[in-house]
Amino acid sequence: MPDKTHTPSKIYQIFIGTIMLSAVLFGIKPLVFAKNPCDSDKNSDDCYAYLQAQYDSTSKQLNDIRTQKDSISKKLSDYASQLTVTQSQINDLEAQISKTETDLAAINQSLQETKGSLQGKIDLRDTVLRNYAMHHQLNDLETFLAYKTGVNLTGFQFSALSQEFSKAVTEQTVKIIGGLNSEINSYESDKAEGEKLKGELEDNQQKFLAMKNDLANKKTSAQTQLTNVTQTETTLETKLAELSAQQQSILSAKNGEGTGSVGDFESPKVTTPNPPSGFGTAFAAFSYGAYTHYNGMSQYGAKGRADSGQKYDKILKFYYKVGTTKQKGLDSSKISVQGAGTMTYRDYLYGLAEMPATWPIEALKAQAVAGRTYASKAGKPICTSQSCQVFSKSKSDGVKNGQYPLWKKAVDDTADEVLDNSSTSQYSSTTGGYINNIGWDTSGNWPGDAYEKKAASPWFYKAWYIKSYADTSNCGRNHPWLTEKEMADILNSWVVWNKGSSSDKGRISPVTTSCWGGNPYSLTDMADKADKYGDKYTSISSVDVTVGNNGITSKVTFQTNNGSVSIDGDTFKSVFNLRAPGYLSIKSRLFDIEKK
Repeated sequence: MPDKTHTPSKIYQIFIGTIMLSAVLFGIKPLVFAKNPCDSDKNSDDCYAYLQAQYDSTSKQLNDIRTQKDSISKKLSDYASQLTVTQSQINDLEAQISKTETDLAAINQSLQETKGSLQGKIDLRDTVLRNYAMHHQLNDLETFLAYKTGVNLTGFQFSALSQEFSKAVTEQTVKIIGGLNSEINSYESDKAEGEKLKGELEDNQQKFLAMKNDLANKKTSAQTQLTNVTQTETTLETKLAELSAQQQSILSAKNGEGTGSVGDFESPKVTTPNPPSGFGTAFAAFSYGAYTHYNGMSQYGAKGRADSGQKYDKILKFYYKVGTTKQKGLDSSKISVQGAGTMTYRDYLYGLAEMPATWPIEALKAQAVAGRTYASKAGKPICTSQSCQVFSKSKSDGVKNGQYPLWKKAVDDTADEVLDNSSTSQYSSTTGGYINNIGWDTSGNWPGDAYEKKAASPWFYKAWYIKSYADTSNCGRNHPWLTEKEMADILNSWVVWNKGSSSDKGRISPVTTSCWGGNPYSLTDMADKADKYGDKYTSISSVDVTVGNNGITSKVTFQTNNGSVSIDGDTFKSVFNLRAPGYLSIKSRLFDIEKK
């Protein structure tokens, strides 16, 4: 006989066991979650924790995909601005894009499969909400108890049982709906993120293909330019080799080859001379720097950097790409100096006459370290001219007697300090703002922000009409300007250089034979020869130069009576130096042509 007496706790246990049957009463399909522990108890805390972990896992995977996508975007941005992207880098990026697309496709496939099973859960949630709102719990309980148990309850028992039932069903329903909403919301959020990432990856794929094409075009263009430059250089070298000994001598004197440092003096401030009266249109060639090997430190650049507040170690780091180190005892060791005997490195450095002793202390310190390094690597005995380093015994003695205090401080404060395994310890006065293996020596745009310009180097932008730094001979011309007819003569000489016979080319030399000798064509004869070869120039309306990123004037373009004519920079420099009268010359590979 069944026990007709039920305490509230027993009643609660009975109805907790019938919670899922109540779902049947309301016409609700059973809630189904994937995998354990939900298979055993779909409404347990462990089940909800498991589902949350699943959602978190998918979200984490999508977050990882976004990280990968962002990495791809950054690489694409970096590579797009480069010409030197390697095939290995392109292959790696392509593989990364492919892997990311594969990972994302797997996640999206998983989300698609989830969508099918989730539809039943969405229906379940909606049904629970609809039926729970429509049904009155007391009537359902009464019907259920009467039908299933046959228990006759007192009013108090029924009321207590009804309250327990209502509470249990309400809590369980809320829990079910909460779990379903969490899963549905997570799915919808992950699906949206997956679709967004897919679109972004597709954009990256398009950018990648465009970048590959652009790089291929740049590479082809660069290879074409390199081929053209190589062919031009080969042609130029061949033509230069065919010149007469007298012409070779002219070019050697005018090219500004060799080295030059500031020396122990303040250079004169050179102003650009105006054309003499009577000139109409006038042209002049201005060189950026001169007598430089373009290696290592620019002395005027170091001054400009010191003036701007840079310390000597930073200055050296820029020009030599290395730091400094101490060679203990170096300054007290001996060095053999040509014509001066043996002395300590300290005394030798005191006499180094390579930079004005009144310059900023940080520039002087940089010079002391560079000079000490050069001396430590030089053969012995070390020469005392600019072929090695300029040395003055009187300056060395003067330093020891209290003269040149800033230079003494620079040497003493950097005692035993040398460049740390630098590939070079060379330096020169003025490079024109561009240095081999370093690049532009500026604080901003060249030429206005070049440190040599800021330091007021007289050779940063100079039109040469004197023989050299030291020799001010001018061959009867006290200005650098050419008349329009003389500039047209340079172009006619270029025509003969390119198309003339060997005997014609042999007569391309300055018409100022008083200082150069030779048997040059006159301006009229050169024009006639150019006319014979199809291009005679008589007037020039404008001129423009093109400077390459390699610090070289790559092209000079003139607008003339024969239209526009462009000449390779190196070729123009050679023809100009070979034909320009007097000591007018282009001293550097980086130059400009001005028209007034």
